[in-house]
Formats: sequence, C-alpha cells, structure tokens
Amino acid sequence: MTKPRKERVQGEAQRLLSAGVTGGVFPGASACIAWSENGQHVFATATAGKLFPSGPSVTDATTYDLASLTKPFVAVEALKLVADDKLELDMRADSLVSDVRGTHGGSQTVESLFTHTSGLAPWGGLYLDVPHDRGTSAARRWILSEAARRAEERKPETDLYSDLGYMIAGEVVARAAGVSLDRALRRDLLDPLGIADSVFYAGALPPEKRQAFIENTAPTERCEWRGQIVRGEVHDENCAALGGVSGHAGLFGTAAGVARFAMEILDVLAGRSTFLPKAALEQAIAERPGFRYRFGWDGRAKEGSASGRQMGPRTFGHLGFTGTSVWCDPDRDVAVILLTNRVHPSRANEKIKGFRPAFHDGVIAAFDS
Repeated sequence: MTKPRKERVQGEAQRLLSAGVTGGVFPGASACIAWSENGQHVFATATAGKLFPSGPSVTDATTYDLASLTKPFVAVEALKLVADDKLELDMRADSLVSDVRGTHGGSQTVESLFTHTSGLAPWGGLYLDVPHDRGTSAARRWILSEAARRAEERKPETDLYSDLGYMIAGEVVARAAGVSLDRALRRDLLDPLGIADSVFYAGALPPEKRQAFIENTAPTERCEWRGQIVRGEVHDENCAALGGVSGHAGLFGTAAGVARFAMEILDVLAGRSTFLPKAALEQAIAERPGFRYRFGWDGRAKEGSASGRQMGPRTFGHLGFTGTSVWCDPDRDVAVILLTNRVHPSRANEKIKGFRPAFHDGVIAAFDS
C-alpha cells in the first residue's frame, strides 16, 4: 500500500538530512516542504543533527540565519509598496535616499537594484573601513554612500549579482514605507502572514528577547573581525555594520516560517490569495530573456541548478550563503525550504553545493511518487 504523500516526503527529507549530517555537510538542518492539497496547506517537516557539534538537537523551532533569503522578502515588500502607490519601479534611488546622490547607485532605478542590473559591485568589505560605530545612523549613511560608488564595468544588458545594490534597495524601501526596514516588513508582510515570530530581523529584537533567541539559534562562522563564533547575530559583516537590518541580509527564521511565506507567493500565483496583485507578482518572477535574475528571485538554471533536475521549468527561488535556500515550483504548487548552518565553523566547507540538488531531487521524487 502506498504511503500518504506527507509521510513519503517527510521520510525522504529526514533520510537525506541525516545523511547530510553524517557526511559532514552541516552540523544540523531543518527542512519544510509545503504544498496545497484540497484547499489546505500541507507542511512536511524534517530535522537532523545539532545546532553545533556539542550542542542541542535541531528542532522545527530552531532559528537559522537566512542570509540572502532576505532579498525575496524585501522584494515582496517593495511590490506591496508599489501596489499601495508608495513606490514606483522607475524611481531613481536618489529620489528617496539623499545619501546616495551624486553616485552611480543613486542614479539607478528601483527595478534595476532589485533585478541586479544596476552595475554595482557584487560585494565589498565596507565594514572594515567605516569610520563610525557599527549600527549607528552615521555608519549606515557612510556605508550606503560608499556602496553606491562601487560600480563595476559590465556588458550592456547583462546582470551582475550585487549585495551592494540590495543594501541601497532596502533603504529605498524603508524611505518609501516611512518606517525602518524591519518595521516595514513586520507591518506589511510578517504580521499579516502570521509569521512575525518565526521570521524577523535579529538586529531589531528587543533586549528581553535576545537570550532566548540566541539559545534557539544555530551558530554560523568564526569571524576574525568579531573575534568569535557568530551566534544570534547576522553572519554577513556588512549587514552587521549596518546594525543587522538591511535589504541584502539580516533576517532569521524557521523553515516553517519561510514555508508559509513561500506558500503565500504560490497562493497569489494560483489565484487563491490577493495578498499581492497577481499580475505584478507574475511579472516579478517571470524569466527575463538574456538575464539570470528576476525581481528579488533567482531562476532555475537549465544545468547545475541548486534546485536539482526534477523541479519544473518555471521554478524560482533563492540561495543563502549560510546554507539556506527556498525554491518554489508553481507547476507542482510546492515549495521546498532547506535551512542549514553549513558555514559552521568555517565557510571552507562547500559540500552543500552537491547536497542541495540531491536533496531537492529526492523530496520531489517522493512528492511525485
């Protein structure tokens, strides 16, 4: 007798995560595979390993540094602001952020920042040079201004993945929203979706919640700049210098929390939700001929995709440097979330590159069987 789909998917996810721990891919991991069935969301969860080798076991409630999974959340917030007539995609960044006036980044449109077509550099160690205490408004202004000056030569009509562009994009969103970026996401996105306790900017947590959060969070890497293993603080150094809240990184979350966000996106595409205008979201995730990136999302590469070979051609998602990922297949109406701290204790461990496609192929095969 064939097992129920949830049992099949959960069992395969558990098997693969356990193999990942045994194979030294990561100390621990949490996954959630979600889909819509008979008008209801189904969540199949699995965990394996420990927060760190000598630490407590990973649970469904374990929080991970989402790293660049922050980008799709901020992009969806931007689309919400556009729908509310608070932001326009063809606005220049410097029309809202005075700190970037007179720079290359300041002359870029909102759309170019979110689609990685701004020509800004992929990354830069701005945190090493900032002449102000990290997290202060002065540090934030200096970093944004410097990020906006870091342009790179590229061929016309090409994209170049840029964390620096998303730093500016996050500030644009905050200015358009009229509140800080963390408050904007909570007000417009996280609270309405009921996930504010499972997806959040750790840099904006009140002091009374920090200790419990740290104890429940998987550590990332030993950081020379901070002189310690990073736990309960964003791994990305530039984001840390910005105070832990940025458009390119800073969100922490559980696998189930990210899955609920992903399912809302799939619900909009399927016409089950009016959280966003369907046409705007379809345009945001649509493949852009000649370009790799979409508005806030990555597309599925035809060869060597981290999402494996089994997910559909319209699949979209994003990776996070710390070992996280979200992939949505609108043809199957399924989302696959994988959260790990593969960078603990060092980013030198790159076994995740082989694990990701195998994991997605395995759980999708179980889903289809």
